[in-house]
Amino acid sequence: HKKLEKKISEFHGREDSILFPSCFDANAAIFETLLTPEDVVISDELNHASIIDGIRLCRAKRLRYKHGDMKDLQRCLEEAKDCRTKLIATDGVFSMDGNIAKLPEILELAEKHGALTFIDECHATGFFGATGRGTEEYYGVQGKVDIINSTLGKALGGAS
Repeated sequence: HKKLEKKISEFHGREDSILFPSCFDANAAIFETLLTPEDVVISDELNHASIIDGIRLCRAKRLRYKHGDMKDLQRCLEEAKDCRTKLIATDGVFSMDGNIAKLPEILELAEKHGALTFIDECHATGFFGATGRGTEEYYGVQGKVDIINSTLGKALGGAS
């Protein structure tokens, strides 16, 4: 599995990766592991259920912004200004409607407010972007998102 993790890291242009049995399991672990009660996670209101469930498991403050509404995301970031760590969580491609996160604007707001970014690429990896590397590649902002969660069980043909 270490060889596969290395290949996945290279595919996404990242230093490292961790394999989970499913993306749902990864979402259940990520937020709880990284965030404490001193932190905040700011989530798009239409995020996939696995992101929402993962956020519910953590002890961080939780804020939601209206779907794709960057003014509302700005409001949440301002509300969270005193939190130790701010993490913006979004799907890359939203599974129910197929619309795409406004990633360049999200990254701009994250930088302005000192926030980290998390993107769930389960509905993008393998087919979205010029070489299937997802939303970052689609927008030409490779390497800018702090945490990418994805799956081998959809477009890449793997399953557990």
